[in-house]
Amino acid sequence: MTDIQHLFEPKRPAARRWHVIDEIDLVPLLSEHVRSEQLCRRLEKCADALPELPDAEEIEALCDALDAQAVEQASREDALLDALFGAEAEPLADTLLAYVCAQHVTFAVQAQDLLAVLRPHAVDRGPCAATLGYMLRCFFDGCRAAMAFEELAIRTLAEARLTPAARLLLDNRLQARCRVA
Repeated sequence: MTDIQHLFEPKRPAARRWHVIDEIDLVPLLSEHVRSEQLCRRLEKCADALPELPDAEEIEALCDALDAQAVEQASREDALLDALFGAEAEPLADTLLAYVCAQHVTFAVQAQDLLAVLRPHAVDRGPCAATLGYMLRCFFDGCRAAMAFEELAIRTLAEARLTPAARLLLDNRLQARCRVA
């Protein structure tokens, strides 16, 4: 099985969704997002420095981060969303969550493409700076947009189930994204 094949497998039905969602329930997801944001900043720095590439050590560290975060994150986030909303989602929730899961697949595929280009043995024969810059920007812009959409979807779908602290946590993250953009 390839690194991303598991993303295309049908989901197991969840037992039952959680009735109330507290901020502690969102910490694993938001921690993933913080790590993704850090990775995006590192990749953006790399894109800004093109046509120069970072040294081999930094490229290897970026590849390790891409592999750990982008490729493995999807299944962790999908499992959490499944636990939060369960298999018996309303049609709107089902559609939004399917879109979020599709974004996870896109994120993982783009990460695999970047890994194929950035691995130290591929640097010498990698794409031109313009192509690599485009790939990097597609990745981190798409990643940031997907995280914002996911947080907004959770905020919207779980409205009545969110504790005040969980609602505030999501609202603060969404407002911070608006200030940055």
